[in-house]
Amino acid sequence: MRAPLRTLTVCVHAGLMAAIVLASPSALADAAQDCRSGNPEMRVGGCSRLLAEARTPRQRAIALDGRCWANIDRGAFADALADCNSAIRADDQYPYAFHNRGVAYAGLQNPTAAIADFDRALAMRPTFSNTLINRAKANITLGNTQAAVRDYEEVLRLKPDNEEAKSALNILRGSASTSSSINPTNSLCGSVGCN
Repeated sequence: MRAPLRTLTVCVHAGLMAAIVLASPSALADAAQDCRSGNPEMRVGGCSRLLAEARTPRQRAIALDGRCWANIDRGAFADALADCNSAIRADDQYPYAFHNRGVAYAGLQNPTAAIADFDRALAMRPTFSNTLINRAKANITLGNTQAAVRDYEEVLRLKPDNEEAKSALNILRGSASTSSSINPTNSLCGSVGCN
């Protein structure tokens, strides 16, 4: 008997949220702004509206990649993968789509595919420290500690104050193998400000 009540609660909550979003002038004002919102649901809507307005392959890739990123934040990795694949088909020179598809693959527990996409993103944008961090985490998942150390060292060369890389290196250098203190899946870049 509780399941129908829970479903109703979720539906009422979702309906209320939709009403709030629709009533908000800022939500309707600018699809591009919504596509960059901190709210994943608002990003999906804004990026979908941008996609409908896209005139060039790059604009299409940006909108699809924005939706991919929002789906990553929602934990909808299969949807994220589909959007990133479409973004890459639209513009295969857009490094963020490869980065985000790598994060989606990592979320789907496929670190080998994630690393391949992080490599593609880094080939286009070698100083993308978030991609280096995420590749290091995927390498840790596969037990490739030395590759992870190299990536964290490169992050610190680019951004000497990066606390995540400092902490991970301290842990990795303190043990001969991957430490259980490093959780490679808990913080793959998919949050606001990642791109």
